[in-house]
Amino acid sequence: MPSPPDSVRRKPPADSPAAPRLRGNSHERRVIALLEALFTHLPAPGTDRGPAADLLLDTYLDAASPRKAEHFLAALRETPSLELRALGWQRQCAFDAARGRFPSAWAAFHEATRLSPAAPALACLEVTTLMAEGRRDEARHKAGLWAMRLASNPARDFSDLIAHLHDMASHDPAVLTDDGPDQERLIGRILQRIDAWPAPVCHYRLREAAALSPDPGLARLEARWAAVSPFNDAAAPGAWVDMLLGERLSGQSFLILNDMAEMMQQAPVGNPASARALTRAFLLRGEALRGVVLDTLQAVDRPLPWRHSGNQPLLCLTADYARHFSAPGDGTVLAPLRWSVGVANPSDETGLRDLLVHCLASCGHAVEALAVADHANPDDSFSRHGRVLALLTLGQQDEARKALHECQTASPQIWKTLAATAPRKPRMTPGVYAIGGRDEAWIYRQNYLAFWKHAGALKWATGGQAPRPANDGEC
Repeated sequence: MPSPPDSVRRKPPADSPAAPRLRGNSHERRVIALLEALFTHLPAPGTDRGPAADLLLDTYLDAASPRKAEHFLAALRETPSLELRALGWQRQCAFDAARGRFPSAWAAFHEATRLSPAAPALACLEVTTLMAEGRRDEARHKAGLWAMRLASNPARDFSDLIAHLHDMASHDPAVLTDDGPDQERLIGRILQRIDAWPAPVCHYRLREAAALSPDPGLARLEARWAAVSPFNDAAAPGAWVDMLLGERLSGQSFLILNDMAEMMQQAPVGNPASARALTRAFLLRGEALRGVVLDTLQAVDRPLPWRHSGNQPLLCLTADYARHFSAPGDGTVLAPLRWSVGVANPSDETGLRDLLVHCLASCGHAVEALAVADHANPDDSFSRHGRVLALLTLGQQDEARKALHECQTASPQIWKTLAATAPRKPRMTPGVYAIGGRDEAWIYRQNYLAFWKHAGALKWATGGQAPRPANDGEC
């Protein structure tokens, strides 16, 4: 099933002024035009248009046309074609489940089952809906029943679907919901454990090669953690819980704190507010531990090169802390940012230079921001855009406009997306983006639009009144 649309609204009549204009790139528009021609009048029973209808729904969603998708979906649910009607109810179930409307989702699922009880798509649909509702045990049971049912069909090979069902149903239950497998509110228990951890203490040594190394006790704990880590595919689901809750030394390990912070940012959680609370708690603990460890080792002014694996958890924790807590005009993250980019990791493997440039400019340190931007990689278009804000903050409007023109020439997609009122989110691949691509432009807008607005730079760049220069001083 495809991802659900961002919103579900009934489409107005085609001749209405409120009728939505179809968005998307030219390829998507051509595909939609070809597919729509197949459904000018919905096909009669017995006509196999199911794959085309499925593709048309997916293409509507890829083209960010959810109202057209919903209008077409409503028509499918009412068509005389049994196959298309079943497809419509299957997709309706997925849409409702993704929005947490589970009574409606199950009503749609039962109607889809009544219309086409042998459809293989029902297997994934039922398991994913149960998982979304937090009914993990039922999901595992149903996955097993569906696997046996599919395996008993000698006419078709459902081995891939069976493997997918088991993979979905075995997903770590402790990550996905605020109610753990023992129904004792796992996330609340973890937050309580973090609050009860002893104050940060240094359990690290600094070797001659500037590599952090845990002391023997912490090293043994981290070796045990590697066997149960949520990033270890061979670990039993939820195996990390007992160690995190039971080992008081867990809060002294950059490795464990970094694993947990990353997991909470990546994993789907039933209550997003709980995920944010946990992420915040792990990052705050990591930053507090950083201060104690560096001070104890007298390493505040020493580099910690990325090439040493023992340094990487600390550098990653610092980067995530800075990204999580950064805000225009707020100097909270300046100290860890300056440390990471200027001292510990000047080669910037964690990619913090552009954030440092924007934060410095936003907090009245524009001269320092320009110096940091001047050392950026030639491909670092984000830092170049931050340089525009720094020049503007210094009141150097001519230089700022020249720098903006260079950015617009070198990275036209970034400026186009940044200045747009409501740009469409492009297809994204987590963790990577294409230099000069629409995905890069989207990431820049998400990260730094607030900084441009805070500086008054968008109005200035589009011909509005120039912002008043700020003093180059502390926030």
